[in-house]
Amino acid sequence: MLPGRTTSQVSPAGLVSITSVATPTRTVAAREADHAAFLASHWPELAAAAAEGYARHGAGAVVLWREGAARWARRRPFEPERLWYATQVHTLPGAGPDAFDGWEAHLIEVYDPRTEAVVVFAEGTAFAGYRISGSPSPPEALRRSRAATN
Repeated sequence: MLPGRTTSQVSPAGLVSITSVATPTRTVAAREADHAAFLASHWPELAAAAAEGYARHGAGAVVLWREGAARWARRRPFEPERLWYATQVHTLPGAGPDAFDGWEAHLIEVYDPRTEAVVVFAEGTAFAGYRISGSPSPPEALRRSRAATN
């Protein structure tokens, strides 16, 4: 397993553990706090999306995509324009040959979909992948989201 850094965030649903690449690029490092806040505050929805994606397509990542790059002068929270599920990260729009160092692909290979999800933030040509676990688990989050709509 590739080394990573794990932090914990408090979410409305409980504690969320977020594992990121051990040595992020400068661009990713500047956005990690915003990404962690987004992941913690939206964990149940992301977990449900991950479980649905896994059930339909197999191992993969929830992709949160925004066409423009993050602003440096006036920071703002992450606001995705699109959400989808990808089984291969190198096929994402804007991903050039140097966009990935193997971290995101590694996460997709080793995560446990019963307890974890992989989420990739795509902002312009910057990509950041995270492995997240928390309560509810992805399958439970999916069950709850379906029960709420019945």
